[in-house]
Amino acid sequence: MSSVFTSSRLMFFVMVIVVLLTFTIDSFNSAPIINDENEHINNNLTKRAFHGDMTWYHLGLGACGKYNTDRDLACALPIAQFDRYTPNGNPNKNTKCGKRIKVTRGKKSVVVRVVDRCEGCKSGDIDLSPAAFEKLASLSVGRTKCSWKYI
Repeated sequence: MSSVFTSSRLMFFVMVIVVLLTFTIDSFNSAPIINDENEHINNNLTKRAFHGDMTWYHLGLGACGKYNTDRDLACALPIAQFDRYTPNGNPNKNTKCGKRIKVTRGKKSVVVRVVDRCEGCKSGDIDLSPAAFEKLASLSVGRTKCSWKYI
């Protein structure tokens, strides 16, 4: 009788551990990640400036799930700085969507909203709507250096 009790007790503890591990792994997978941009684990944004290339693209349905036009002051973030904030694979609920960013080139700057992700951008780059790009440079420039930060 004592070996049956011990086996049942052992099975109970194994099942409890499996359940706890499952919840722990699920919680870990959905938790915000500390990243190389020095953002805090609770998703508070820092005032750190990013440096890279700015480009422009034609807007439409963005990764944030809304339609935008070329006249909107909008941007797309690099995959490296967008995807890690996409909960459960749904970019429409990305915590960066709608955030305001100040993009600066020389003495000019423009404030844009995050509406999309840029597959061709490397970390630090930013892809702007034509209207936003034209506030900083002629569209014929195509690609130029800039800095940007969340505001």
